[in-house]
Amino acid sequence: MDKQNKPKTGGLAGIAVTVIAICVGFMLDVRCGIGGVIGVAVGFFARAFWGEGNPLAEHREGQERPFVDTAVLQKNFSIPKNLPICYGVLDIRGRVLMYNEAFLEVFPDTKQAEPVIEQLLKNSGDGKSIPVEVGERYYEAALSHCDVVEENGAVGTVLTMTMVDVTPCKVLEKQMHDRETVVGMIFLDNFEEVADSLTEDKLPILSALVDRKLNQLAVDVDGVVRKLEKDRYIFLLSKSALEVLKERKFDILNELREISVGEHMPVTMSLGIGVGDFSLETAAQNAKAALDLALGRGGDQVLIKEGENFLFFGGKAGEMGRNARIRARVKADALWELMGEASHILVMGHRNADLDSLGSAMGICAIAGAMDKKCHVIMNEIGVGVKRLYENMAENNHYETVLLKDAEALKMMDEKTLVIVVDTHRSSMVESPQILAAAKKIVVFDHHRRSTDFIEQAVLIYHEPYASSTAELVTEMIQHIGKKIKLKPIEADALLAGITVDTKNFAVKTGAITFEAAGFLRRNGADSIRVRLLFQNDMDSYKAKATAVRDAELFLENMAISVCPSHVENSTLIAAQAADDLMNVTGIRASFVCCEIGQTIHVSARSFGDINVQRIMEKLGGGGHYTVSGAQLTDCTIEEAKEKIRSAIEEYLKEESV
Repeated sequence: MDKQNKPKTGGLAGIAVTVIAICVGFMLDVRCGIGGVIGVAVGFFARAFWGEGNPLAEHREGQERPFVDTAVLQKNFSIPKNLPICYGVLDIRGRVLMYNEAFLEVFPDTKQAEPVIEQLLKNSGDGKSIPVEVGERYYEAALSHCDVVEENGAVGTVLTMTMVDVTPCKVLEKQMHDRETVVGMIFLDNFEEVADSLTEDKLPILSALVDRKLNQLAVDVDGVVRKLEKDRYIFLLSKSALEVLKERKFDILNELREISVGEHMPVTMSLGIGVGDFSLETAAQNAKAALDLALGRGGDQVLIKEGENFLFFGGKAGEMGRNARIRARVKADALWELMGEASHILVMGHRNADLDSLGSAMGICAIAGAMDKKCHVIMNEIGVGVKRLYENMAENNHYETVLLKDAEALKMMDEKTLVIVVDTHRSSMVESPQILAAAKKIVVFDHHRRSTDFIEQAVLIYHEPYASSTAELVTEMIQHIGKKIKLKPIEADALLAGITVDTKNFAVKTGAITFEAAGFLRRNGADSIRVRLLFQNDMDSYKAKATAVRDAELFLENMAISVCPSHVENSTLIAAQAADDLMNVTGIRASFVCCEIGQTIHVSARSFGDINVQRIMEKLGGGGHYTVSGAQLTDCTIEEAKEKIRSAIEEYLKEESV
């Protein structure tokens, strides 16, 4: 029975009660009766406007209760029986009202469709399709709004849901992705040195064992390895095989080091892998870039380059020096020629310059002086770490006007100005990015392990991770340049100070060439007492360092983490010194000291080599060397920084344990 034909007994009873109430009101007081009549009149008109039969009330009721009558829907809305795709009709809340046989095949129980419908309600609409996964099949699903009109003219809204099965396309796409060919370039880092240490009869055995290991690697992943030279190979494999090698953490690095042919140093390998998005040419270019970066970081590692992204594996061996003296002579000749052609020479290091950075810059100035070329060092701020050396420079007539701020240097630049960057190869860390951007010719001298933001536009690069310091590299230049260069005492002191600070008084990263460079500087006027005076701290700084050492906490029993007080001048230098001192404590394998300057937290990390602090700092956005590294953290507190360090250590140790 419809609403219009229902008996209205409730309404008649209400009228009777109202009439009796009005009569009683008149009997008690005429004013009460009149008030009752007025109230009834107001109620009658209000009901007429807002009650049944009013179009506004009907419209409001229609908004609150959308059209969901399944019986009427089936009468006014039909689904073709032979529709080949999954199709359903829902109310605006997402409840399933109607569906075809294809829908039932995907969702035998309509409740199984609820997660997909919820996803569509959040992300679809107006026919926009989104990918969804049901079981092991893939679909492109979409929702659309649809209006349904009844015979009486009422309009209701429903949602139509469509799902197109795209599983074959997805499977084919995955197969193509997995079978994409990637290119690998292999270089045996120290093959020549190992070969020199073997007798002639054992060398073929070593070569055969290496070939066998690499060929077995190719067989294991259904790839191809071909030898190009005695120490170079090309490696072709599929993308799915690359994932297998990632899971194995490229254990071929360890297998090569375990090769034994008599008493010889272990063989290490660098592997650059390039992914080219279905382009072999791009893959080969990426592989070469990855191999160059791996060698620049010291070798014994695998780098994967896909687009602009790099992925690192390995890196357990120390840096390898290959034909250092020959390379130094070649680079010295090239530098002499470039400086000879320059109209003016500008030298700059990294921000927050240290003694290695400023000492190297002064070594370049010494070379320029021998050529009668104008040379300036760009330095915007004088840090405490180089304050004493700067004071000595200010007292020296020759160096009184050598230092310039970048704004002054920009004014004197022209087409023939040569810019030499020392002690950094990262464009983001130079003293003046503006000078770097304006320069037409750039030379880079650095010893830090290579990072991804390398200054690629340099015309001459002398980047040797084996070296103890950039001051050592510049000293080599001075020794090998054809014209004899007479060093001033202040220049020799500065270069020796640079070597001393980066080797921790010749305790780490010190090779034969390091001592030869130090001996050359001593013969040319460097004085160890004057150098030692450059490292003296004031009492507040010494107390701050002692506090950082005293308050260090142990993490995982042998990792020291501490905080340097930030109230002292140049707390970053004090933090670095504290990290060095913590390595003198028995049982400490690595130390990490933080200091807060403004909104940035600086982290200094040290080890003796069994813990690769460079890889730990890279996880925090920093870098450096195997044993000496650092990072800068922003938008975090000291406690949050310490927690990030702990997480990075745990992640590194987990990778090493695999």
